[in-house]
Amino acid sequence: SRHFKVLRSLLAIQTSARSIAMAPAVGTLHYIEQTSYKAEKALIAAKFNGIALDQKKFDAQKDARKPEFIAKNPTGKVPYLETDMGCIFTSNAIARYIARCRADTALYGKCFDDEGQIDTWLEFCTHELEVPLMTWVYPVMGLMEDIPKVTADAQADVKKALTALEGQLKSSKYLVGDFLTLADIALVCALREGFVRVFDAAFRKAFPKVSAWFEGCVAMPQFNSVLGTVKLCATTEKPQPVLKEFLPPVRSEKKKEEPAKKEAPKQEASKAAAKAPAPAAPTGDNSVAITAVGDQIRVLKEKLKAEGLSGKKINDHDEVKKLVAQLQAMKEGAAAAPVVPAAAPAAPAAAAAPAAAAAPAAGGDAEAQITAVGDQIRVLKEKLKGEGLSGKKINDHDEVKKLVAQLQELKSGAPAAPAAAPVPTPPAPAAGGGSIDAQITAVGDEIRTLKEKLKGEGLSGKKINDHDEVKALVAKLTELKAKQ
Repeated sequence: SRHFKVLRSLLAIQTSARSIAMAPAVGTLHYIEQTSYKAEKALIAAKFNGIALDQKKFDAQKDARKPEFIAKNPTGKVPYLETDMGCIFTSNAIARYIARCRADTALYGKCFDDEGQIDTWLEFCTHELEVPLMTWVYPVMGLMEDIPKVTADAQADVKKALTALEGQLKSSKYLVGDFLTLADIALVCALREGFVRVFDAAFRKAFPKVSAWFEGCVAMPQFNSVLGTVKLCATTEKPQPVLKEFLPPVRSEKKKEEPAKKEAPKQEASKAAAKAPAPAAPTGDNSVAITAVGDQIRVLKEKLKAEGLSGKKINDHDEVKKLVAQLQAMKEGAAAAPVVPAAAPAAPAAAAAPAAAAAPAAGGDAEAQITAVGDQIRVLKEKLKGEGLSGKKINDHDEVKKLVAQLQELKSGAPAAPAAAPVPTPPAPAAGGGSIDAQITAVGDEIRTLKEKLKGEGLSGKKINDHDEVKALVAKLTELKAKQ
């Protein structure tokens, strides 16, 4: 009878709960609270499979900087599952792992064909539903800025994905037949924020099968124990101001100080260089907001591609350029504030001139700036490579050239020491031994950078060495070495 089946199901759940309590955890699942839906599918799968799984909230502001985190999870992806055998990252990989831990359940299908269908719906969930839905929902949650045009496009894409789901659920109780699988779990977890925050009754009316399937799933004890009671949206929530922890830090601008009236021109130049703010280096903060904007870009590019645009036309589209600029600003702003180098004390006019000559200008700070700009160049080149550019086209890109020029300027300018003031004794050399060594290192770095650039443009061997700029730098290096 029906009552007997319900009783048997409850007894099975209780038995499973006892076995979970007794069994050792297969690992610890680390997740970000604001995007917990990415971890919930693994937690629910664990409930269905009777597997114990420890949980730990991940603080992107603090934990992402810890050396032990990078050591065990070099990709920096969250959520990640920490096991005795190592780390598993990305939400779908973790969910698949948990679902496959038990071969005697149907969570990952009953046959090879079922597994293929489950994988199909998992990919559908990530690319066709999750990306546009979170583009719509994240501004409502205060995780990123709302861009009305992008949100409207995302809403249209969500409706398109739900229409596909509606069609599938007209012919079967669950996505892969008459039994629940990981595909159902993943899609329910992705849809929860939508059903709770933005899918009001009028919106749900167009998708009765999806709505009934969703409500039936979240009512199950395994879902309820992880998600709690899910209350459907009554009124669509509006976008909220971005939460403080997801705002890229605003870099402070230093007030320009008027130079002293009697300050020597070379001293003014040295101080101006010392006061230049260092570019921010990425720290891993605001990873959720950065990921969300990246998802917006992917959604928009897919849409434009479907409209017949391709390659450069997509990248030159106004909305794409605006989002890319926003992404770059967030990556730059997410860094720790640069340390402002202390200004060197003014040297007395004549007596202290040798001491002033020996002091290098902002050595440690310059190295930090050089490293940060080098990182920016690498990130930009990877981005351009992903957009289909290669070799000379990447090196000739305006943004790349601008950053390379900035890098060369930093390398050539940072080690320079203030010139010695004239004294009655015979003139001293322009720079001390340590300063010469620093200049030799800087010029050597310039040569290596230039050779890499020329190699990327298709030159090699003797042609690189015979290049005018390379020869000029080599001559400069030889001259510096002769002064040691």
